[in-house]
Amino acid sequence: MSNILEQAKIASQEKNWSLVNQYLQQFLLASQKTRVELLENADLDVAINLAITVLRNGDFQERWDIYKLFKQIGKPAIAPLIEMIEDEEIELEKRWFVVRILADFNSDEVREVLKKIIISSQVEDLQEIAADTLANLGDSAVDILTDLLAKSDSRLLATKSLAQINSYSTIRPLLTVVTDSNDEVRKTAINALSNYHDYRLPFVLISALKDTVAQVRKEAVIGLSAYANLHQELGLVELLQPLLWDINFEVCQQAAIAMGKIGTNTAATALFELLKTTNVSVFLKLDAVRALGWIETQVSVEYLQGLLGDNCLVAVEYQPQIVNEIITALGKIECQELKPKATEILIEFLRNNNSVLEGVRVKNSLVLALGYLGDIRALDYLIQLLEENDVSVRLHCIAALKQLDSERAYQQLIYLSQKQI
Repeated sequence: MSNILEQAKIASQEKNWSLVNQYLQQFLLASQKTRVELLENADLDVAINLAITVLRNGDFQERWDIYKLFKQIGKPAIAPLIEMIEDEEIELEKRWFVVRILADFNSDEVREVLKKIIISSQVEDLQEIAADTLANLGDSAVDILTDLLAKSDSRLLATKSLAQINSYSTIRPLLTVVTDSNDEVRKTAINALSNYHDYRLPFVLISALKDTVAQVRKEAVIGLSAYANLHQELGLVELLQPLLWDINFEVCQQAAIAMGKIGTNTAATALFELLKTTNVSVFLKLDAVRALGWIETQVSVEYLQGLLGDNCLVAVEYQPQIVNEIITALGKIECQELKPKATEILIEFLRNNNSVLEGVRVKNSLVLALGYLGDIRALDYLIQLLEENDVSVRLHCIAALKQLDSERAYQQLIYLSQKQI
């Protein structure tokens, strides 16, 4: 036996696991041999047994240090590691370490033992660790996980693992569980499939819009919003519009966001109808306004204009929130052809001296919006707002004036000051 291993055995008997690790590192380094020659080394079994002993008895740091050696040892370590992971008397944390070590080998033997753990282990945490490890193995684990879908006890874990693998190879097995009786399985599968573009998926997602579970419907809406470019072929506005009125707020919210992504006039109309309704949650209306702002068509801007002066937006106490969101949406318009119209709407709102303008937050949003739009027609109105008592409003005005034309604003201020003398 190697002298280094003799010293390692003595250190093991003394339970000095850090020293055992050091000697094992020296042993592997000193061999200076190829992997083939190392496999034939008679001392290798002794080294493996010592490494396993450290795994069984060392603290976290000592196990972590020995973890790195197993990759150097290679395949001869697999069988002893499997034996250790199957020992139910060993505490979970140590078995977790073994699972992580085995994952580095990614062999058929390792994948099978992970599958066995998921099927037969009585320790739920260990099953989850094994499932996560299979997910980390990627494409090579898809067949094993597909087999696990066939068993009701392991179906959810297998579905979650497949969902973690970013590969088109998971589409086929995930499609087999989109109508599973388990709500969580359906939700996980629909959520995962939403990450891919495939000709089979829109029709699966459309079917899931009618699922009895709200979270499944929500995931289906999110998934379909990625097919906004196919809105006409799929009839997405007609399909998603009823979901704006779903009993679940999150479903309604995602339907509104999807309408914004579709970005057509019919989608804008659907959002406008929602916003005109008095008994809709203010939070949903805020989402709908944002979505309407994303659409950026002549029709959507006119809808925002109508809503800005509409008395049936929401209850009075919530009106400033909605108005603030409409102003922000108009200020964010990027389409050059629509910016003049947006500016006109905001200036008209300012002229009308609406009671909502008494709030500092609304004034600040209005000033910022006019600055972002960059239309020089807003100059005089921003200068007037410099007379506001609130410091934040005045500061916002200064920032907006710089965005419009700082030199012209400066000259206008000088002119007005001289006129007052």
